[in-house]
Amino acid sequence: MSGNNAASYAGIGGIGSQIWPLTGPEVVSRKKLKELRVRSNGPGLFNLAVHVLALIVSGLLVYVTSATLWLQIPAMLVYGTVIVLTFAPLHECSHGTAFKTRWVNHLVGYVIATLTFRPFLYFKYRHAAHHTYTQHKDRDPDIVPFPHSFGDYLAQIVGAEFWPKLFGTLWRGSVAGFNENEKTFLPESVRRQVANEIRLQLLFYIAVIVASIYFSSTFALVYWLIPRIIGEPVLRSIRMAEHTGTEESPNLLANTRTTLANPLLRQLYWNMPFHAEHHLASSVPFHALAKLHDHVEPHLECVTKGYINVHREILAEVLRKTSSSSSND
Repeated sequence: MSGNNAASYAGIGGIGSQIWPLTGPEVVSRKKLKELRVRSNGPGLFNLAVHVLALIVSGLLVYVTSATLWLQIPAMLVYGTVIVLTFAPLHECSHGTAFKTRWVNHLVGYVIATLTFRPFLYFKYRHAAHHTYTQHKDRDPDIVPFPHSFGDYLAQIVGAEFWPKLFGTLWRGSVAGFNENEKTFLPESVRRQVANEIRLQLLFYIAVIVASIYFSSTFALVYWLIPRIIGEPVLRSIRMAEHTGTEESPNLLANTRTTLANPLLRQLYWNMPFHAEHHLASSVPFHALAKLHDHVEPHLECVTKGYINVHREILAEVLRKTSSSSSND
């Protein structure tokens, strides 16, 4: 493996790289890190049970409002939000920290990935690159550029770029035709495995389509595909808040934002609002992030109370820059 490629894959086993030497983790003492990084199956199984219960309850809400469109649409938004927030356990499983037992992480990760159209192994390597090159404008595959206009902001919220990228990934993976950007974070040794995983997912989707047509059923549409799409803007809003508007530097204390969310969202998003803490020590399981927050809070440069306030700040800056640009013209 060449030097450049070695740097590209650095995130699979470590923090940062020679190209983007991340700083900030030093504020977490080794003693505290050892104390907090202990893994357990209990918290993950509890959170998973709560999430499944939320899916059942919100799904029933869609069912009981099916006769009244103006009630079913908000019910489907609630249900869709619960669906897209399964991104949090998927994300946690990709780090191997949702559960102590390795195969449980893999099983839960693969199931959620399939239901949300995200190939699990592909996501694992892509996300590792995000941790290695957090906020690097060229090498962070998940960087969300600051909106240059209100229209751009709305486009990011509705996923105007997200959906083409997602389905592009599935297409390229199905033919093992990964692009040059993907090759920077997918080692050659795993590309066939990633492609085979994507092909299996696509076979599952085809089977669902065929079964739906054969049985003349709209179940998959109403209780899976439509709410999955309707809920995505909620997840886009949360993902935007994690880094957008922070420093584009290797300083994890300044390039990642922690959002002090309400307890319900923290529960369903598996403590991921403590996002700066997660980047400072990604080996710390989700259930210990609140304790890590108490430990590192004095050092964090981007802490905001609530996602509404985050987006209020982002929009204010977007409008300020738009106004300034218009004045200069």
